[in-house]
Amino acid sequence: MLELILESEACFLSKRLRDPVHGLIVFHETNAIDMLAWRLIDTPEFQRLRRIRQLGVSEFTFPGAVHTRFAHSIGVYHTARMLMDVVDREMNRLGQDPSPTRAEVALVAALLHDLGHGPFSHTFEGVQASRGVQKRHEKWTADIIRNPEGRLQPLLENHRAGFTEEVASLLEKEDPEDIYHAVVSSSFDADRLDYLRRDRLMTGTGAGAIDFDWLKDNIRAAEIEIDAPEEDESGEPRKVPTFCLTEKALPAAEQFLLARFTLSEQVYFHKATRCVEHMIGKMLRALARLASGSRTEKRKSGLPDEHPLLRFFGKAGETVDNYLALDDALIFGSLEALSKAADPDVSEMASCLRERKLYKTLDIAEFGADQGTQRQKLKRIKTQFEEQIAAESVMVDDKGSFGIYSEIGGESERMHKKLHILEGDAPVEISKKSKLISALGTKQLTRIYFAQDADRSRARGKVGQ
Repeated sequence: MLELILESEACFLSKRLRDPVHGLIVFHETNAIDMLAWRLIDTPEFQRLRRIRQLGVSEFTFPGAVHTRFAHSIGVYHTARMLMDVVDREMNRLGQDPSPTRAEVALVAALLHDLGHGPFSHTFEGVQASRGVQKRHEKWTADIIRNPEGRLQPLLENHRAGFTEEVASLLEKEDPEDIYHAVVSSSFDADRLDYLRRDRLMTGTGAGAIDFDWLKDNIRAAEIEIDAPEEDESGEPRKVPTFCLTEKALPAAEQFLLARFTLSEQVYFHKATRCVEHMIGKMLRALARLASGSRTEKRKSGLPDEHPLLRFFGKAGETVDNYLALDDALIFGSLEALSKAADPDVSEMASCLRERKLYKTLDIAEFGADQGTQRQKLKRIKTQFEEQIAAESVMVDDKGSFGIYSEIGGESERMHKKLHILEGDAPVEISKKSKLISALGTKQLTRIYFAQDADRSRARGKVGQ
């Protein structure tokens, strides 16, 4: 009897985690959503995020960047709880009744938003896209949440019938329906408010401080236009509620976007990191090719027949269960076997990654800032190394562009995710009010990665003639 009492009491104790960004994060025993969140964290689907790095292969450049999507997701949940206080304040200011059920959906969605990331995240999505598979991590997240054979759905349905679909649907929606959606997807959503601070800390970069408390205090709820009038059947612009900032927060907002821009330039698009991503992509594409072939072809990979990578890339293998078996740790742990593969692309890339022997980078910006000259030089290099590019011993990276809003591996930001400053009650996109932000624009990065240093030197020499 005593054992049962102790177990019962233990179920209602507050749970605590220490976090380098937020300090002590408490899951209160008197809060049903906190207790649900704790049980969700304890599922295999969520624990898998311990084995997926938040910044993929950035540790090849920044040794401290080994933080995981597990820690980030918990940080997002903690931040979402703070933003929910803002939502309640704004609902009361606008004379509207807060919705506890919508708040619950947004909080759980914030916690689970990254479940669908594959190994090396956006690099893996790029590999899949090159194979004609356009399924992004947001869709995988929704599928994992809805999976009737998984551990998440019973917990969600036990909280409230239909809760699973409410959470999955919110994460799939591109445009918000109410202000609660802004907690998960907006210019100041819980995701970016965590990762910008976390990535800055863990990489050790000085990429601008973020005055979170002042920004939070100056958040207001307002409607913004997201469609041009001609796109709406009524002829009127479509409006959605989201987070905006008061004019008092303009300097802090500028620093917020500048920090994001600088992190993109210094960390997310670092030339060595991008090079490693391309090398991993080459290895995974080669593995996918072998996995879709005969048993003899599969054995050229150096992996056992039932290895999760071969299962996933094999015929009819892209199931939720097979996807959940993939993570960064699995691939890093397989590099020894892959380095002994009979396939030269697999063995070479695995050996290079294991020993950090990276391709040599040539940045097209070395030929000057004039874009016309850069395009001409790039065209000549592509012609000169046409065969090597086809064999991927030379790899061209001309997709590296970023601005104040662009996401890594993502598409252009939608209007509700752009930052708006209030002029009275009218939201104005910040670049129309700030010369600093409007001057940042979009930066295009084009690099070429060479397996042989001699080829890089030859490219430099020839294009310089």
